Amino acid sequence: MCQCCFFDQIQYENKDLSEQTNSFLWHQLFPDVLLHLSSDQQFENVDQSILQQFPWINDYEPKEAVRLFMKYPSIREFINKALKNEDIKQLYMLRYFLSDLIQNIQFGKENRIVYRRMIISRSEFNQIQEHNGKLIMMKEFLTANTDRSSCHTSSTKQISVLFEIELNKNSIFADLELSDQETILFNLNSTFRIDSIQQNDQLWIIKLISVNDGQIIKQKYIDDTRRQFEDLSISIIFGKLICDMSQWNQSQAYFEYLLNNYSHTEDLAWIEHGLGQAHHWKGDWNQSRIYYDRSYERMMKNEPIRIRDSAVILSDIGEILYLQGQMEESFSFYQKALAIRIKYCSPYHPHIAISLYNIGSIFRIRQKEDEALVFFQQALLIQEKYYDSFHVDMCTSLTRIALCLTKEERYDEARIYYQRALLIYEKYYPLGHVSVAFTLGCMGYMFYVQDKYNESFAFVQQAMIMQKRFYPDGHIDIAMSLLDMGNLEYYRKHYDKSLKMYDQGLLMFRKLNLSNHILAVALLENIGNTQLDEKNDCDKALDYYQQALTILEIYYSSYLASIAEILNDMGRVFHRQRKLDKALDFYHRSINLLKEYYSSNHVETISFLRNYDNILENEEFIKHHEQVLISRKENGTTRGNICIGSNYNGISHIHLKQDQLDEAFNFAQQSITFTEKYNPTHYRRIVNKLSNISEALMYQNKFDEAFDFEQKALNILKINCPTNIIKIIESLNQMGDLQEKQGKYNEACDLFQEALLIYEKNSPSIKADIPYTLMSLGGIKYKERNFDESLNYYNQAVNILKEFYSTDYSRIIFSLNWIAFIYYRKQSYGQAIEFYEQCLRIDEANSVAGQLTTDEFLMSLSDTYRIQLQYEHSLTYELNCLLMREKVLPPNHQDIGECLNNIGLCYEHLNRRKLALDYYKRALVVYEQCLLATDDRWTIELKIEELSAEMNQFNI
Repeated sequence: MCQCCFFDQIQYENKDLSEQTNSFLWHQLFPDVLLHLSSDQQFENVDQSILQQFPWINDYEPKEAVRLFMKYPSIREFINKALKNEDIKQLYMLRYFLSDLIQNIQFGKENRIVYRRMIISRSEFNQIQEHNGKLIMMKEFLTANTDRSSCHTSSTKQISVLFEIELNKNSIFADLELSDQETILFNLNSTFRIDSIQQNDQLWIIKLISVNDGQIIKQKYIDDTRRQFEDLSISIIFGKLICDMSQWNQSQAYFEYLLNNYSHTEDLAWIEHGLGQAHHWKGDWNQSRIYYDRSYERMMKNEPIRIRDSAVILSDIGEILYLQGQMEESFSFYQKALAIRIKYCSPYHPHIAISLYNIGSIFRIRQKEDEALVFFQQALLIQEKYYDSFHVDMCTSLTRIALCLTKEERYDEARIYYQRALLIYEKYYPLGHVSVAFTLGCMGYMFYVQDKYNESFAFVQQAMIMQKRFYPDGHIDIAMSLLDMGNLEYYRKHYDKSLKMYDQGLLMFRKLNLSNHILAVALLENIGNTQLDEKNDCDKALDYYQQALTILEIYYSSYLASIAEILNDMGRVFHRQRKLDKALDFYHRSINLLKEYYSSNHVETISFLRNYDNILENEEFIKHHEQVLISRKENGTTRGNICIGSNYNGISHIHLKQDQLDEAFNFAQQSITFTEKYNPTHYRRIVNKLSNISEALMYQNKFDEAFDFEQKALNILKINCPTNIIKIIESLNQMGDLQEKQGKYNEACDLFQEALLIYEKNSPSIKADIPYTLMSLGGIKYKERNFDESLNYYNQAVNILKEFYSTDYSRIIFSLNWIAFIYYRKQSYGQAIEFYEQCLRIDEANSVAGQLTTDEFLMSLSDTYRIQLQYEHSLTYELNCLLMREKVLPPNHQDIGECLNNIGLCYEHLNRRKLALDYYKRALVVYEQCLLATDDRWTIELKIEELSAEMNQFNI
């Protein structure tokens, strides 16, 4: 329990003190609040426990308060403990006694030195040393003695200090004669300057000088607050301070006391607003809205109507609606508040900045970052002018500007804004605050999008710890931190942990009755992404995307950019399912929405700004942003063009799948044009587009041109994104593919080996597609007839796939199939059969009904047994293969003819000629209907002729 509080009078000499959260101000204001709240009826509603502890408190004389305070140690300890804890409930119950006590402590009349010995903790002593030369207050009614020798302390492991206090005309104290020594009782808000700290033997002597600075600072705090809220009473200001200090329960209790013991000198509207604020910060938004509505109604119905004050309430209601996800209704309240403030406030009033910032927040949630940035910058300009560039209100604007810059990948600029915000927060909220947590979380996001996951984790973890301290029962901010943690676990390849984090976030939204909140859409989308990209579960992914789309279409139908994102995700699902026409449809729908969304409303936004051109005297500032918005109307927004470019990239991939190579190339070119023109530092997207062009050229067999584009991509990565190991490996793989296709096996191997080396250096921390690299090396070694090395690479690929991509059955089967085939080529038939059997088991367990895949492995097993002359085993697999193909394929399919032919061959070698002849004849019927089976038909006709002749010869 800290016994002291401090204040740096020099640092804040010329600074606006409104919204300071220092305990120093609490203890300076509290005596004035007590005197303000004293009434004629003493002890009304006094808690019975107080009366039981201090029965004399009902009938003492006010002038006896000091004597009684010194006489009864129990009440002295009770009051001083409550003061140290800043316990409003206990202190409020004793407000009348405390008021009498304060009024009976008068100014001292002479200069003298008094002493007080105290035992303090090491941390408190360190704080005193740090504040040498600064102001100090004791969180109690301090007593001291005129006789230094009377100050005794017992032995302790803590630090013993002697305060040597110089009294002067600024001192307020009561001079008491107790026993044989003279004792001084200081008033509650007595303030001292730490003059020096010296050690004498085992005792630290701290010299204090009584000063009047506390009264000056207190008055400046009151004046600075009233500059924004005119005629606010001292009791309301004190309640606001408690709330600003994040003591929301204490603030609620305090305003409830004011409401229940209403005095006509108090302003009921501001009391109800104070209760609304307490519930607002606690996350009890419905209760907060009730109090805000009452406050607004009182301001508007009573004479005189308080239109200017009502803007505060309208703005706060807008914030509640914003938190509840009712964005457009929130926007309406924000606009009303801004209109009032522009009419009644001076151009650089900080409340106008709050309104501009709030409106910017709506544009940001609409994914109109460019417009949002305009409003945030205007808000910051006003705040810098009003607060002389240093105030906690600026942090909200600084953080949001940094968020917008992060979206534009201007990370160095964003970091500067974040650092400015944290520097201010450090002075205002040394013990933390939910706003600090929000900024830390945003910084975590900035590092996350730069693939700096360790730095990101540190910031997100700090944010979540702080949020849980202030919101033990859950909050929307914690849900979003869970989203951030889930993203980080995803990129650590902990997919189940990632899904668990996302699910916890969704559960918190449900607990808060916010299941349809737009921020819940992000969680649903990320769960869908994980199910699609890592679990390979298209159905589950589509279900989560559909949930997200339903929320957007019902509750946020005008948020076309968000809807477009989900449509794009659904297009990816259909792409994965090979439903290419459907995928193209969703991609085109997404692009059309983006074009519509980002090409409209710019004129509306400019008009919005021009309507409020009296916000700022700086006309040049307005004109600058008007020109910016006009330019964006003509050229599109940064975010809009990036999204459209990304979707063109997706369409290019679809055309590649459909072998529409010219279309694929054209869309890839459009994609990179958008990105290079509108965001030339968006290196990752530029790299993706270059790679896509390279892929399109590769499918057109323009290998040299394709290689050049991919080489450009790799150079950009190595220079500008050296930590993006995953993409570097992908680029090396692409270049290796291109060299392999031209038969340049040595060059291809060098590129694949470089990718493998990078992976081995970073493997614990990255999720790269190294199985592809290994399989490619295995393929090259096979072509070079180096079977042992080829087997080694394919085996490595299988091991990694089984460990990290256990549900990627197609690639596991692909690698196992190659291993089996290489053993077959080496005539190691037993091992070939072992691996073909593995392929068969995995495929049977995961095949989709109606799809024909396992027949390939049945045929391979049959062939392997047949080459060993084990016709019975071969026949078993051929019969199973025929049964499977007949269920799926048309009766005249060439593959059915192949099975019938092989079965006939097995029966022939097993000397069952009649059965052999029957199957050969059935095969011939199939081949006669297949235009491409001419050679097979001639072969089988010859077999039938030879076998028939043989059977006639032997009368079979």
